[in-house]
Amino acid sequence: MIPETIYSKYSQAMFDIASEQKKLTEFGTELKGVRDTFQENPDLWKFLNHPLVPPQSKKDTLAKIFKDSLSPIVLQFMYVMIDRRREAALLLAIDGFIDLARKAQHIEVAKIRVVKPLSKKEETKLVASLEAMTGQHIEPLYYVDPSLIGGMVIQIGDKLIDGSLRRQLRDMQHKLLQADVTNGVTDE
Repeated sequence: MIPETIYSKYSQAMFDIASEQKKLTEFGTELKGVRDTFQENPDLWKFLNHPLVPPQSKKDTLAKIFKDSLSPIVLQFMYVMIDRRREAALLLAIDGFIDLARKAQHIEVAKIRVVKPLSKKEETKLVASLEAMTGQHIEPLYYVDPSLIGGMVIQIGDKLIDGSLRRQLRDMQHKLLQADVTNGVTDE
């Protein structure tokens, strides 16, 4: 586990630059793209973290991959971490920046588990109702979970909204069992 002190100063420095330039959203989007690229390409992540690969080779590779899609400042952010041999903390630093940006923009993350992906119209309607309910901007993160059977489960911070069919069936079973016990019905 990488200590927070190692990556938080990079997150904070990037946040300060983005705030000063009024580019929190832009840099956040770019850094999410970098994070997603590393998560989707584990070999690239291994290459970046290999101790025998020289820093310049790592930076050249990142430049080839990202130069057309990232701001020079975002590339420089990654280069500084590589030069200081902190590439193993890069994803944590990116996540730290994203958290700081969300707080500054009053954005709450909603982790939404659904049985199957929602249509764009359904997503828009759901986010609008969650924003109305919380009074916050909502950034939805969708997860497909067939075990729900139907409905959805939404977690926003420490609040949990369980509208799954699985929970409703469990509640119904519990009520039926309670009614049986109350009425003296047994399996004998």
